[in-house]
Amino acid sequence: MNIVKICAILIVSILVFSGITELSTSSGAETWVSEVPNATSYRISHLTATISVTVKNTNDHVQYFKMSQVYQGSLSEESTINWIIAGTKPTAVKMVKSRSPELGGDYGWPIKAGETKTVCFQLNAIGRMGGIPTYIAKEDPDESNYWPLINEPGLMGSWFQPNELEILNPSLDIKKWKGTFTFRLTNFDDQKVYGIVRAPVVPTNSKLVYSSPKAFVDTKTAVNTNIAAWNVIMSPGASRTFRYTYVYPISSSSSSSVAKTPSLCCPKSSAASSAKSVPSKETGVPYGLFIVGALVTVAGIGYARFMR
Repeated sequence: MNIVKICAILIVSILVFSGITELSTSSGAETWVSEVPNATSYRISHLTATISVTVKNTNDHVQYFKMSQVYQGSLSEESTINWIIAGTKPTAVKMVKSRSPELGGDYGWPIKAGETKTVCFQLNAIGRMGGIPTYIAKEDPDESNYWPLINEPGLMGSWFQPNELEILNPSLDIKKWKGTFTFRLTNFDDQKVYGIVRAPVVPTNSKLVYSSPKAFVDTKTAVNTNIAAWNVIMSPGASRTFRYTYVYPISSSSSSSVAKTPSLCCPKSSAASSAKSVPSKETGVPYGLFIVGALVTVAGIGYARFMR
């Protein structure tokens, strides 16, 4: 057999294998058809995140890590979520550089050589999903017209890596991570509306240990991601609050006892709940509120694009 025939056989084999692979990976995937965003009935607002994380410094000198106030995850670059600080424990300190000065600057914690430190911080979304109700649309939906029936998958969620700090600095080891999220869902339609609503922010490779109302888990929308989802029926103008908790790694979730109470590790202080807790040109950054998290940063952008 000459070299030309061998090459031809190899090319055909590759094409056949690629076709089989494509069929096997797409046959079970749900198609998300496009929608008119302004006509979507359900919108999310008042999104909050309370995160507790245990970090070990394996380096031989002191290091720092800080909170991130801009979330992207699997969202597009134009759809990020901005956050302000509502509380920290222990008290965070001002960092030497600022990534989000318009949100009050960057705050975090020192960690000594060999030290294992647990910190907790609470963030409140501002703008989109904060005071401005919105929802997450599927990236690159199918624009084709199907007839006479099409599916309705509901509202999309987003996801991120809870251990991104390890990717950014391999000397900082994430031992445990726990995140509790809350949001308000409102029906802006003048009719009763039915549909599936997915959690707006979800950590990958993590376990859902608490949800209220009780959620089901969507494991097919994103790889290695257990997305909390609810079958929601709401009357015109109605609102409902949702709460859910994830732990990472999955092995850190022991029994069902962890799912009984979402326990917030850093409740709002008097300073955090005051009007001055929102940084501005007039107020600056109050010392009672410090935020900055490296859990969602540049590494997440590349990961999110891959996951999409």
